[in-house]
Amino acid sequence: MNFPRAFRGMSLRAKLIAIFIAIKVVPLVLLAVFAWNAARDLGALVTLRALTMSEVMRDTQMRTGQTAIDDAISALDDRSREAIEALTTGAARSIAQFLHERDEDILHAAALSPTEATYRQFIDAHQRRIEDHGPYVLDADGEHWIEAVPSARAPELVRAPHPDNSSNFHYRAPDDHTRNQRRPLFLEMSFVGLDGRERIKVLSETGRQRLDPALRDISRRENTFVRAETYWPALVALRPGEIHVSRVIGAQVRAHWIGDYTRARAKALDKPFAPEESGYAGLENPVGKRFQGLIRWATPVLREGAIIGYVTLALDHAHLMAFTDTLRPTPERHAPIADPASGNYAFIWDDQGRNISHARDYFIHGYDPETGEPAVPWLDRDLYQDWRESGQGWAHYSANLRPYFDQRLTRGPHPDSTASGLVGLDCRYLNFSPQCLGWHDMTEHGGSGSFAIHFSGLRKLTTVATIPYYTGPYGKSARGFGYVTIGAHVDDFHRAATESGQRIGQMISEADALTQRERDTLVADIDHSLGQTTTRLAVSTLAMVFAVILIAIWMANLLSRRITQVVDGIDRFQRGELGHRLPVVGGDEMARLSSAYNHMADTVEASIRSLEAARHTAEQANRMKSEFLANMSHELRTPLNGVIGFAELLSLELTDPEQRACATTIHDSSVHLLAVLNDILDLAKVEANRLSPQAQPFDLSALLGSIAALHKVNAEARGVELQVELPTAPCIIHSDPVRVRQIVENLLSNAVKFTHQGHIALSLAPGADDITVSVTDTGSGIEHDELERIFEPFYQASPFLNRSHGGTGLGLTLSRRLAHLMGGELSARSELSHGSSFVLRLPRDFGGAEGDPQP
Repeated sequence: MNFPRAFRGMSLRAKLIAIFIAIKVVPLVLLAVFAWNAARDLGALVTLRALTMSEVMRDTQMRTGQTAIDDAISALDDRSREAIEALTTGAARSIAQFLHERDEDILHAAALSPTEATYRQFIDAHQRRIEDHGPYVLDADGEHWIEAVPSARAPELVRAPHPDNSSNFHYRAPDDHTRNQRRPLFLEMSFVGLDGRERIKVLSETGRQRLDPALRDISRRENTFVRAETYWPALVALRPGEIHVSRVIGAQVRAHWIGDYTRARAKALDKPFAPEESGYAGLENPVGKRFQGLIRWATPVLREGAIIGYVTLALDHAHLMAFTDTLRPTPERHAPIADPASGNYAFIWDDQGRNISHARDYFIHGYDPETGEPAVPWLDRDLYQDWRESGQGWAHYSANLRPYFDQRLTRGPHPDSTASGLVGLDCRYLNFSPQCLGWHDMTEHGGSGSFAIHFSGLRKLTTVATIPYYTGPYGKSARGFGYVTIGAHVDDFHRAATESGQRIGQMISEADALTQRERDTLVADIDHSLGQTTTRLAVSTLAMVFAVILIAIWMANLLSRRITQVVDGIDRFQRGELGHRLPVVGGDEMARLSSAYNHMADTVEASIRSLEAARHTAEQANRMKSEFLANMSHELRTPLNGVIGFAELLSLELTDPEQRACATTIHDSSVHLLAVLNDILDLAKVEANRLSPQAQPFDLSALLGSIAALHKVNAEARGVELQVELPTAPCIIHSDPVRVRQIVENLLSNAVKFTHQGHIALSLAPGADDITVSVTDTGSGIEHDELERIFEPFYQASPFLNRSHGGTGLGLTLSRRLAHLMGGELSARSELSHGSSFVLRLPRDFGGAEGDPQP
């Protein structure tokens, strides 16, 4: 029974409290529950009748509200489209105005005296502010980028100055969270001679970071920015007062992958996390590489009606991107950093459909700085496959392509094209983005417009407006300099309608609440009476339960406090507080129990102190014994070595066989005694902690083979086969080869001595972290209850048998202790009359050998 076992495991105090609660509290609670259920059932019956009526009214209100929301969404779609089209057109006109101002700059520059000082003054005087979002870092979870120093954004509330102006009064706080910095408009100003060589070149602070200050021959493309500018033929063709404007020139920025650049995404893609090496992408990667490009203006310089050279101005492309980087088709209007994942941002395309400004810099179409050719853009599966199979360079292959061919949403980018990191957008070949064809067709005759499309999992409204700038080569197309496009998440347009729906829902909820109150009025008397009854019952029940629990705790504490003191005292004594004693209060049974406990504790403490002293004395005596044996063994080995030496000389020099036999007996007895002394010395060293294994790498297979060869003769002389099972490959371990040999020789020697027939097996099993050496015989065996005792010093499992074979009983003891010293173990298995098996396990790397041992 689980409950009785749990009850028996409780403390006495807990049992007393549980009994009081079971007797008093449980009936009170049950009675309260029964009364509450009755009141609830009565209230539910009345509520059900009124609910049916209110649901009909609520359904009518909901259908009316939904109709209003649908009409509002339709109206908001029209207003939002008009607002975003106006925003797009305004951006395009602002860009055109900006470009026309640069026309004025180049004409002004042509009128200046072509000197370095004049050009320097011109460069320094032309600067413009650019918004910068400041530094960003990953958050603590490594999943989102956040501002390193968050900007304060708590504007004070501005109220309507006059009651007549308070209707629909709306205030927008200033964009004080943006960071503006002045940057030079131009990277470079140069004067080019009629031979195509630069005569003067002045770089701005930004230009010095990107351009070569040396004077170059710009008639050769390899001497221009990223080897991609070919403006010299256009300069030669210019007439006085005419202006040449280049396309956007810059090196293609690569992307490690498209989307959020975080540690979590890098781990999921199994790629290194290096955001600074990948392309910039707004909030997805605010620390990435920025696209660094230029647009070059040029015009002839006249003196006395003749062209004496050409002046050029290289506009920093960042000033062009500034028109769209912070633009938002949302109520926010502007933001310090783009959020590409939202789908709400603006970008610019040139007149040929190549992207020249994007929230993700790696989407801007650039050039290969090694060759000066346009970089390979982002391609769909079919086009990428055909290009790779052609074996041609992209510039040569794309010259014969039909632009905007069969663009549709069912296509997708080629994985290899994406993985290459070259994902610049060229609308002419972006065949999985049919909005490109929509923009191209809509801007064929200039102007602006919009359409909706489902792209990248979002329903987006996309607007387009041409940039009315027709200077130089851009006058050949109705699209002018190109066009601005804005993508906006359609669901964001409906936020006002959604909020209206929420307000309507709130109104319906309020009406429903009013209906509820009216319904409740019908049963007010019943609810009031039942409520009062329930409240009184609950309060009285809680009061009685609280009183019963307090009484139960007081009585339990009164009865169990002194017992708890005894239990705590015993626990403290068990934890080692030998000096703790129980207080003896009064003369009752608990006082007598405390007194008896104190007396017992005194006795136990005295016994423990005596045992500690005895253990200390025994350990000291054991150390002295070990040191004595070690010293005596050294003293005895010296004369024994002399006896052995002289016995060998006598056996060699005596001619009398009987005398030679006596000398041989003396020699063999001395050698045996010396072996016993060596075992005693080694055992004494182990016990005195004076024996340290000398670890070194060696081939265990070779060592075991040499040991087996020494014992094989003795085994075969006794008619016993010695089987050796060793791996063919070397088994390199890091241990003490002398002690390993000593252990294995002892085991083989015992096996040969006690095996009269059958065989002896020596085997080696190498493992990843340890090795196993086994010595198995078919000898007399050992009784099971003596298997552990044979490892005790001087113990012999069969005294009569051992005496006939020799031995002191120290070999196995010493072998096990040597195995432990080398981090291993020695164990035995045996069956009487069937043989024994001794298993030695050692670690492959004992003593910290360099490198991992190899099997």
